[in-house]
Amino acid sequence: MRHLRKTDGSASKRRRIFNLIFPASVLRMVQTMNAPASATLEKKHQTNARRALAKLLSTDLDFHQAASNYASHALHAFAAKFPPQLPRVFIEGLTEKGETVMDPMMGSGTAIVEAFLCGRRAVGFDIDPLALMICRVKTHPVDLLEATWAGKRVVSSDVNLMRRAVPLFHKGVQGRNHR
Repeated sequence: MRHLRKTDGSASKRRRIFNLIFPASVLRMVQTMNAPASATLEKKHQTNARRALAKLLSTDLDFHQAASNYASHALHAFAAKFPPQLPRVFIEGLTEKGETVMDPMMGSGTAIVEAFLCGRRAVGFDIDPLALMICRVKTHPVDLLEATWAGKRVVSSDVNLMRRAVPLFHKGVQGRNHR
């Protein structure tokens, strides 16, 4: 190990790591190659996320009295569905607009819908075919003009059915009264 020492005898320019002595110039090069700045940022982000999560968990998360029938959340009464305000709190508190939210057990897609409403991208997974279908319906964009025409066709069809059914109903009622 003594062969690493420089002739000037300066101990401040060398550092002992794992019982090996390295000159300071080598250490600077290794630190630059390892990019400690990005590792520090990643660790800092994790620490900030943990603090943010702890702060969110310490708030009042009781949303049972809040309205949950907005957007497409009321399309189906899926079992074990949580109030949409719950994922919204965590999405807004832990992510930024444009980031991606991943829900590994999305159920009916409540967190997915909330992510979209908060300006995030979303990816969800589930093994339940019913959950997949409900989430697909809840998150599928609807063309306003197409929806308007579809609504008019349904109403028109119902009106025609009622016009045909009312005379039949009146005939049946009149026939019963004469017996």
